Amino acid sequence: MKKETLDEIDEEIIKILQENAKTSYREIKDKLNISIGTIHNRISKLEENKIIEGYTLKLNNEKLGYKLTFLIRINIDGKHTQEILDEISHKPEICSVFHTTGEQSAALICRFKEAQDVHNFIRELNEKEFITKTNSNMVLKEYKNSSIVIL
Repeated sequence: MKKETLDEIDEEIIKILQENAKTSYREIKDKLNISIGTIHNRISKLEENKIIEGYTLKLNNEKLGYKLTFLIRINIDGKHTQEILDEISHKPEICSVFHTTGEQSAALICRFKEAQDVHNFIRELNEKEFITKTNSNMVLKEYKNSSIVIL
């Protein structure tokens, strides 16, 4: 995959949008002292080149009732790893899926409302053909949760 080269203006636009994806072109113009047309063209090119892949919300999971966060590591029969990860990636409890090196095949970050939901989810994983083991840890406190890239 070809690495895209970004100039200072692209990097500054990305930094502003990482802080708040709802920042208007006018606010970016005021911060960077460049035209709205330039900003529009730059952002369009960043989207076209898949450097910006979308815009998301950051939600307060606790206020929405998701009081439990778990790191769940799973062992999968090697030749079925991609198949299993593709299949489980669609589960709404799963926030992130990572194919990993080391003892486990993958790591999941999951959010749940109740302990029974965790129990049911892990039982369902363990019953899947080709998942040979799960290892789960409850997150006690989240200190950082960010996808921001330092440019």
